[in-house]
Amino acid sequence: MKTRLVLALVLIACAFSYQSCKEECDGFKIEGTISNCNNCKISLEQLSPMKVTELKTTSVDSDGKFELCHNDSIKRLYRLKVDNKPPIHLCLSNEDNISIEIDCNDIENYKITGSKDCSELKALNMRMLESTRKIEELRNRVSRQDKITAENLEENNKIASELYASDKQFIIDFIKRNHTSPIIYLALHQYVSTTPIMQLPADYETYKYVLAEMKQHNPDLSETVFLESEVTRFELQEEQRNRDYVNLSKDSPAPSFTLNDIDGKKTTLSDFAGKKISVCFWASWDKKSVKAIQEYISNNKDRQIVLISLDVDKEQWKQAIKFYKLEEAVNLCDFKTWESINTKMYGVTSIPAIIEISEEQKIVEIHRF
Repeated sequence: MKTRLVLALVLIACAFSYQSCKEECDGFKIEGTISNCNNCKISLEQLSPMKVTELKTTSVDSDGKFELCHNDSIKRLYRLKVDNKPPIHLCLSNEDNISIEIDCNDIENYKITGSKDCSELKALNMRMLESTRKIEELRNRVSRQDKITAENLEENNKIASELYASDKQFIIDFIKRNHTSPIIYLALHQYVSTTPIMQLPADYETYKYVLAEMKQHNPDLSETVFLESEVTRFELQEEQRNRDYVNLSKDSPAPSFTLNDIDGKKTTLSDFAGKKISVCFWASWDKKSVKAIQEYISNNKDRQIVLISLDVDKEQWKQAIKFYKLEEAVNLCDFKTWESINTKMYGVTSIPAIIEISEEQKIVEIHRF
């Protein structure tokens, strides 16, 4: 009698457990296995612009298995965190059930099935990681060389430029291939090393395309609202900037400037009186401007080159100067990017821009690209 009672209680408990699990997983399910990670904490986090919200947490069982469930009829962006490891980005709704295998010693090479969007995000992440490794290898190669020749510099610059162009085309193709999915929003914000691939000023048309697709296919997402505000703000700033900028002309006096150089020393236009100089506007994150000023410097050895950067990060600016071998130029920056008064005084609405100035400090030539 006692045995029957115990068996009945076990069956009731199992039935209750099954029903609870069924109710808990009334939505999308993430199940998987994790190896080489003892007592791991696994978190499902929802992504939104400027915010990450933790939704569910669990731990692996003795076999390394775990399961997470969440109910949301709208396809959204998420990430899976395993302890302090790099996150795994996901895009899911209630129609999805994914399976994932993770090795904590090599978390980047996780295996995932059950969602095309999630597989696409993995491909995107793997491509950016591979490009980052190549750039770091290139930087390390440059830093190890005691003396670099013009040929070596040209080769390194060519490799970096080709990689950047290839990555940008990869992202554009990725966006077009997945244009109905929210994952195109993440594609806009990919980095290689510390450099963003897509920039709103340089890639305005791509941003507009993504915004139009997001508004059509994912109008209820906060990412769509944020992107629209970002693009609108940029357009308004461009209108204001174009109204405020000076329209320079040949033979007019060159506008004065006062900026700190790479060592923090104040430098003004008057410091170059009696010299032929070229003021070049560029940014480390804009590869087109980097290539243009490198070519200009190599073809204008008779001029003093003054580089005014639109960078906002001091360390990234300094690293770029060393990486691209621009130390011989006078490097200046106020870290105010397009809000700098110097871009307005020199009428710089796009980069690269190169203004040649005579010994008498008058405008000789204006090169816009």
